Amino acid sequence: MNLRELLQGVNITDSTGSLDIDVTGIASDNRDVKLGNVFICYQGISVDSHIFISDAIQKGAAVVIGEKPIAELTGLTKPFTYVQVPNGRRAMSLLSANWHGNPAEQLKLIGITGTNGKTSTAHLIYAILKASGRKVALIGTVGHRYTNVHGTEKKLPALLTTPDAFALHALFKQFTEEGIEYVTMETSSQGLALQRLAGLTFDTAVFTNFTQDHLDYHRTMEDYLKAKLMLFEQLGEGGVAILNADLPVTECIAQACANSKRLMYGHGSNADLHAEDVELSLNQLAFTALTPCGSMPAKLRLIGEYNLYNALAAIAVGVRYSCSVSAIQEGLAATIVPGRFELIDRGQDFAVIVDYAHTPDGLENILTAAKRITERKLISVFGCGGDRDNGKRPKMGNISAQIADYSVITSDNPRTEDPDAIIAQIVSNLPHDAKYVCISERRHAIHHAITTAKSGDVVVIAGKGHEDYQEIHGKRFPFDDRVVASDILESL
Repeated sequence: MNLRELLQGVNITDSTGSLDIDVTGIASDNRDVKLGNVFICYQGISVDSHIFISDAIQKGAAVVIGEKPIAELTGLTKPFTYVQVPNGRRAMSLLSANWHGNPAEQLKLIGITGTNGKTSTAHLIYAILKASGRKVALIGTVGHRYTNVHGTEKKLPALLTTPDAFALHALFKQFTEEGIEYVTMETSSQGLALQRLAGLTFDTAVFTNFTQDHLDYHRTMEDYLKAKLMLFEQLGEGGVAILNADLPVTECIAQACANSKRLMYGHGSNADLHAEDVELSLNQLAFTALTPCGSMPAKLRLIGEYNLYNALAAIAVGVRYSCSVSAIQEGLAATIVPGRFELIDRGQDFAVIVDYAHTPDGLENILTAAKRITERKLISVFGCGGDRDNGKRPKMGNISAQIADYSVITSDNPRTEDPDAIIAQIVSNLPHDAKYVCISERRHAIHHAITTAKSGDVVVIAGKGHEDYQEIHGKRFPFDDRVVASDILESL
């Protein structure tokens, strides 16, 4: 592709060398550079990739795009074209779109953001649109999926909730080649802040909720919210914002999309969509949704009252795209999300639930929901990830102590931290009468909880959900809470 064509839409501060040359590809990692490539560098979180320019040129890079003035780059002898931009990450996104032919322009993009509920809401929307006969794809935490032109559902693995820019636009291109019209996708705060979605225009934007998380990256709740607001600033003409009316930050979000139409959902009758006659059991969540298009009874296999919000958000998307009542009902009833209030049933006389809840709000939601259906005692198994926001650790400890009858505090993904040090922070401010045990080895902790449970109890194993690994000292080892719990139950 011609470099000048590749740079369409990119804000160029300065350049040296010819822009009328052909390039063979794009790389943002110097180890991936091939002959004739464009190497894009920027100041990263911990590494300034400008230091790899010399290596990239030695490997054959014909063009370097960076944030520093050319005068600051010294010791480079081979001739190459240099393009200075204000933001290398944003340039990466725009170049990725251009390289793949801007496939997103052919798609209606539905973005979902929020601290919790993104995955479940994205799956519910996918199921509703699929049931209505729309050609739809899903991009999210537990994997990507779409139904091809032959009617076969394809599933692709996900490394990140929001893929890096080049991978994302490659997905969009694949979707358009398969005739996809709609894409429902989780948009993480990190993905937004890192400009992975730069240049995209969203047709619909959904906000689920807002509580503490990722402060290891964003530092403050204000910065965290600002990152999420970027999604709503990218709504296109005629776009619709679907907002949780019960959030204190909703007014702020509404201001970010003041020129867009809005649909509000929540518990109160002042919302455009709300629910009544809510029935919750271990097997289903049932309610009647009151919408601008009338009322509709609904049933979900996603348990927990917090999923009522996720369902209302998904119904709002169905209403936005004029889906029939029957399609909305069918989609809701069919949705199963791996690792989200997932029941592990091996014939035991107590319940075992695996859930991804890994934030204070998420843990409170899952334990509160489980408590409502617990006949006897609620047993909580959870930990906190290493190298992440450590301010939430004592909060989660207190939440479990207050709601669960017995807490088994263990390791999550300790990463480079000492698991026992993480656990010590979790229990640092527990009440004196809290009933808990600390078992750092997660498999042993799950075994203890399950073998402790009696008839009528509920065991909640929180934190990892769909994940099939445990990250320790920078390495990932096979570990799936669902498999571990199943094996223990079958051995009893």
